[in-house]
Amino acid sequence: MTQTSENIMTNTRTSFPTFVNLSVMMFVLFFLWGAWYVTMNSFMVARGLSGETIGWAYSVAPIAAIITPFFMGVFADRFVNAEKLQGALLFLSAIFITAAPHFAAPETSTAFVGLLLAHTLCFMPTLGLSNTICLKHLVDSEGEYPKVRVFATLGWIIAGLVVSFVFRAEESEVQFYVAATAAVVVGVQSFLLPATPPPAKGKPIRISELYGADTLPYFKKFSFAVFMFVSLLACVSMMPYWALGSTFVNEVGIERSGAFLTMGQMAELVVLGLILPIFIRQFGIKWTMLIGLLSWTIRFALFSFAAKSAGTPMMAMMAMAVILHGFSYDFVFVSGYLYVDGQVKEDVRAQAQGLLVVFTQGIGFFLSSQIFVTRIFTPMIEMENSLATWSSFWMTPVVYLIVVLLLFGFLFREKRAEPGVS
Repeated sequence: MTQTSENIMTNTRTSFPTFVNLSVMMFVLFFLWGAWYVTMNSFMVARGLSGETIGWAYSVAPIAAIITPFFMGVFADRFVNAEKLQGALLFLSAIFITAAPHFAAPETSTAFVGLLLAHTLCFMPTLGLSNTICLKHLVDSEGEYPKVRVFATLGWIIAGLVVSFVFRAEESEVQFYVAATAAVVVGVQSFLLPATPPPAKGKPIRISELYGADTLPYFKKFSFAVFMFVSLLACVSMMPYWALGSTFVNEVGIERSGAFLTMGQMAELVVLGLILPIFIRQFGIKWTMLIGLLSWTIRFALFSFAAKSAGTPMMAMMAMAVILHGFSYDFVFVSGYLYVDGQVKEDVRAQAQGLLVVFTQGIGFFLSSQIFVTRIFTPMIEMENSLATWSSFWMTPVVYLIVVLLLFGFLFREKRAEPGVS
C-alpha cells in the first residue's frame, strides 16, 4: 500500500484549520464580487452614464471569462504557485476597482470601463485558482467542496446586505471601496494558504488545448452540440438581470436593491442543497434544463407585469422573480456542468468544462450585454424613460427564451454516457 493510500485511509477529513481557511477564502472572494457587481448599474445611472456604457461595463466580465482559460493554462498551471498568483492578482484588482469610480462620468466613461476590465482580468482567474487550491487541499473533495462552496454564496449575500443596510451605497462609490478592501483582505490571506504548486510544471504548452480543441470531436454527437449551443443561446438573454436589475428594483420603488436581490442567492442555497440533486436523479438533465429555462422566462415576465403594478401585487411579483434565481441559475448552469462531465472522457473534462464557460459566461454573456442592454434597452429607455418602457423591455427576453426553450425541447435527446465516461 502506498503512502498516499494510507493517508487517505487514515485522514478522511480535512483538518479543521485548513477547512476554515479555505471557507474564509471563498467567503471573502465572493463578498468582493457581490459588493459591486449587482448594484453597479444603480451607481452608473446616478452618475449620468448612458445605457451603452452600462452595457460595456457588464461586458468586461464576459471578456475576462473568454481570456481566463488562456491565462490559467499558460501561467497558473505551469509557472507559479496558485496561492501566490491569486494573492498578487487580488492586490492588483484592488487598485483597479478603487480607481474606477473616480472616472465614473460621461466624459471619462471609457477610462471607467477600462479600469473595470483591468479589475476583472485580475479577478476572474482567481475563481479558477481558488477552486484549484480547494481541490488540492481538501481530503474528501467530493464531500467537502460543496460545503466550502456554500460560503461563497454566503459571501455574496452578506456583501449585498452590507452595501445596502450598513453603507446604503447602491448609488455610491463606497461599494467599490468595500470590494477593494475585501480584495486586500483575501489577497493577504492567499499568501497564508497551503502551498499549491503548478500541476503542469514543465509540460509543453499547446494553445489549442487551452480552448478545448480536444472537445471538438464530441460536437459530432448531435445532442452534445445542441446542448452546448442552446446553453450559449440561453445565456444571451440573461445579462439584463445583473446589468439592469438593481436599477429596475429602484424604479419600482424598492430602495435597498442590493439587499432585495440577495433573496436570489438565499433561494439558491436551498435549491442547490435540497432540490436540485433529487430533481436531476428523478427527471434527468433535459427536464432540469427545461425547468431552468422556463424559470428565466417566468422571471422576466414577472418583471414585466410588476412594472405595470403597484403595492402588494408588485412586491409579490418582484419577490417571486428574484427567488426564482435558485431554479433559473442552478438548473441551467449546474445541469450544464454535470451533462458535459458525463459526456466526455476523463482526460478531456477540464477542457470541456472550460469550453462550456467560454460558451456561456464568456460569449453568451458578452452578446447578452451588447444585444439586450446596449442595442435594445438603451434606445427604448432614451426614447421614453417610464415603467411602461421597462415593462415592454422585459418582454423581449421572454419571447426570445420561449424560442430557445422550444428548440431545446424538440432537438435535445438525453442519452446514456458512453463507456469510459462518468
